[in-house]
Amino acid sequence: MGPRLVQLRRRYKLNQSQLGELCGVTKAAVSQWETGISMPEINKLVELRSKLVFSLDWLITGEEGIVNFADVMPLGDDRRRGDRRSGDRRRHDRRLDDRISNAC
Repeated sequence: MGPRLVQLRRRYKLNQSQLGELCGVTKAAVSQWETGISMPEINKLVELRSKLVFSLDWLITGEEGIVNFADVMPLGDDRRRGDRRSGDRRRHDRRLDDRISNAC
């Protein structure tokens, strides 16, 4: 899983700290995941998946491509997710969404 996490992070032009922020962990935790020292908890992967577009099957097993378009929900569509985050959090996520969109 480590090399696929690196690939995902680079695809979105994020450093380890930024990826960690997306799922609530430290840069050190991301580094350990990427090197195979430890494995992320599934809830961290789900949190990451809620912010970035990728296939969990691909990340966990290496099967399929990086994105399974049948699973893709448009980024930043807070209404469809029933999102109740604070305004500051939504603004932060929109800025991240814009950065990710520009990177692709």
